[in-house]
Parts: sequence; C-alpha cells; structure tokens
Amino acid sequence: MALVLAGAAAAAVAWQAAWPQPLKVAGFTIDRLSATLALLVGLVGAATYRFSTRYLDDAAGRRRFLRWLLITVCAAYALVLSTDLLLLFAAWSLTSAGLHRLLTFYPDRPQALAPARKKFVISRLGDVALLAAIALIWRGWGTTDLHVFIAAVREGAATGAADWVAMLVAVAALTKSAQFPFHSWLPETMESPTPVSALMHAGIINAGGVLLLRFAPLLATAPAALTLLVLIGTLTAALGTVSMWSQVKVKRQLAWSTVAQMGFMMVQCGLTVFPAAALHIVGHGCYKAWSFLRSGGLPASAAPVRPASPVRTLALAALGTLLAIPALRVASSITGFDPSHSPGEMAMSAVVAIAIGQLWVGLFRTSVSGPAAVGWRVVAGVAATFAAAGMAFGIFHGVTVFLAPALGPIQPPTASWAWVLASIPVLTFAGLAVLHACLPALARTRAGRALYVHALHGFYFGAVADRAVERLWPIRARKDVALA
Repeated sequence: MALVLAGAAAAAVAWQAAWPQPLKVAGFTIDRLSATLALLVGLVGAATYRFSTRYLDDAAGRRRFLRWLLITVCAAYALVLSTDLLLLFAAWSLTSAGLHRLLTFYPDRPQALAPARKKFVISRLGDVALLAAIALIWRGWGTTDLHVFIAAVREGAATGAADWVAMLVAVAALTKSAQFPFHSWLPETMESPTPVSALMHAGIINAGGVLLLRFAPLLATAPAALTLLVLIGTLTAALGTVSMWSQVKVKRQLAWSTVAQMGFMMVQCGLTVFPAAALHIVGHGCYKAWSFLRSGGLPASAAPVRPASPVRTLALAALGTLLAIPALRVASSITGFDPSHSPGEMAMSAVVAIAIGQLWVGLFRTSVSGPAAVGWRVVAGVAATFAAAGMAFGIFHGVTVFLAPALGPIQPPTASWAWVLASIPVLTFAGLAVLHACLPALARTRAGRALYVHALHGFYFGAVADRAVERLWPIRARKDVALA
C-alpha cells in the first residue's frame, strides 16, 4: 500500500513538473508542493513498512503494528494533500492518533508510555489551536476551503481576525513539530520500535512545517506570528544542538538533532523563506529515515582524532566564512539568485557562510606536514567553498522556481523589524559555532563539566513537563494509557 502511494506521488511530481496546473478533487489538491511532500511520505512509509516486516518477524502484535503503521502513513499522505480545512484537521488528528498507537506498542514499558502520554497531551493543545483557527476562518470568511481563504488574504480582504488565525496556526505547528517548550517528549521515545522512530523523525514531525507552508501567504502578512516562529525556532535549534553534542547514544543524538533541525525549519518559515523550508523538510526526512533504519548497525571503526585547539578552530572557521562571501557573490551572479531581495534570504545566506566555515574546520582538522600538502589542502578548501556556495544558491533558486506555482506570489517583509528579526538566528548560529570550537577547553573547567551534565539531561525541561502532565493526567489512575 505504501509503495502504491509512493508510486502515485512520483507520477504526480512528474506530471506537475511538466504541467504545473493544480488539480482539486474532493478537498484534496495536487500541486508541486503537495506532490513532493506526498512522495516523501510515500517513500518513508514504504521503507519503514518493509523494514518493519523484518524487524518484527514473529513478534507478538506484528499485524496490529503494521496495520497502525499503514493507517498513520495514509493519514500523513492525506494531510499533505488536504486543502479543505475540515479534512486537513481530520488527517492531522488521525496522524497523531496513529503515532500514539505506535509509540505505545510495548504497553509493558513505562519508559515508552510516559513520553507517549506527554506527546498525547501536547498534541491535543495543537488540535485546539488548529480547530480554533479553522473556526475563525469559517466565522470571518464563511469557508473551509483553504484556497478561497488564501485568495481573500491576497486580495486584501484580511481582517483583524487574520492575525489571530496566523498566530493559532503557528502555535499548532510549534506543538506538532516538537518546539520549545513542547519538545521534551521527542528524545524520550527511544523505547518504541526503531521503525516508529524513522517514521516519526522523517515524516510526521514535519507536519508543523507542512501546515506553515500551506498558510504561507497569510503568515507573510502577520509580523507577530513570524516573530514567534523565529524566536521559538532559534531557541529550540540552540537547545537541541547543545543537547545533541552531549549525548553518547546514537538514537538520542539523532533525536536531539531532529529537535534542532525542526527549530531551524521554523526559523526559515518565520523569515518567509518558504522554499528553503520545503527543501529542508525533504532533505531532513530522507536523511533521518536512513539514519534511524541503520542505527542498529555497528559503527565503522575510525582512528581517534585529537581535537584541534580552540584558537585554530576559530581561525579556520573565520577564514572559511570570510572566503564564503566572495564565493556567494560569484554564485549569485551565476545562478541569478539575489539574497538581498529580503532579510530572510540574507539570513540564510549568512547561515550558508557559517556552514562553509565549519567545512574548513573539517578539512583542516588534522595537521599536515610540508608546504605541498598544505597547498593542496588550501586549494581543496577554496574549491569546496565555491562549489558549496554554488550548490546552495543553485538548489535554492531551482526549488524556488519549481514551487512558485504552488506557493504563489509572497511578498516578504522588508521593514526594519524584519532585518532585526533576521539577525537573531544568524548571531545565535555563529555563537553556537564559537561554543563548539571552545568545547575541548571548556571540558577541562568546572563550568564546562556542569554544562555537559545539564545538556545531557536536556536542561531538565522534560522533568518539568513530566510533572505538569502528571498533575493533569496521573499515570497511576490510567493503567490503560496504551489504549488512550
């Protein structure tokens, strides 16, 4: 079934690539965006289903697990295609219900039930926010058709209720995609079967981003919602990154990485760089599915690498970032992509420059002897810098052109507040790069060791959330939590 869905989505992508005219049928819309996202859901679903048939071979409840896996995949498939708001809400809720069943597949494991229970409560908050947004749309515009509502927003028929709709949609997305302070359940779900982790981290966790992409024209007109997405996304990305660095288990590293990546996706939406967010969803989904499905294998042996000194690391990062500036200028002239078009695109270009700086750190992690070896490594670094800059701008420009018929014209904010907002994630990611370079030196200090312990436990936000959920829904009073 999942393979059939993937095949249908692949055909839809090919069809939309040739003829980008949206097809609307019974509340579903097939366009370039929905077809691409449906292909991701179908491929991840097919891979996890096939893996599950071997992973749970002869296990008790195998048929029940596979049935709920297919239900969840089909619900996620319907979610990315839905443009009728009631149908979208039904798929949104069914996806959450299916995931809860998968997370509680082992009802005798308290370590699996507690985070599932917390996820269940958080999902209901997101349901309330999304349902309230739909109610406001019905009351203010008399429709449940997303296209009709977006057309009214584009024509300037938005009222004061539109800002509230945008804020409620943003809150629903934050709860669905494990953003602070709703994030702590995600790294705690490692007791569920590995296919669940792959499906959740590669597909379902992206539902918040999918919702934001569908409401992109509205969000671009709502400064409060954009500010919320950028601030919460930046905080979540920083928290997830630092916590990821401290983990010693592969799956927990991957889980905290997902928290950080979802934060970055929220930042992209908050900066109205929606094509980058769509590209991020697809790229991150494919990577996380592959990573979790192979997480049980033995790691490849590698010789230990002595950490470089903070001064050397910072110098290399600064050099690579500075060299990225002319490389990005050349890439802009070749691809035709002008990042000065909006604060968000400038911010993403700055993030690319910071990433290229980290590329230089990786290339020169170990010392080499002899001027010839140094010279060849410098040449390789310069070539990699220009290649990375060209690929980043070329791919983003291509995705922007490809998704333009689906997203439509979106005017990004260019006021002074938008430039200030765009600087926040850039400065945060630059600070994270500096912190990462200083970790070897910090590890020898009391403050550094304390930071490691706190980050290992996710700065205890999970414990705070556990106590809050325990008061709301005591596990002692609900022995049938797996059936909720």
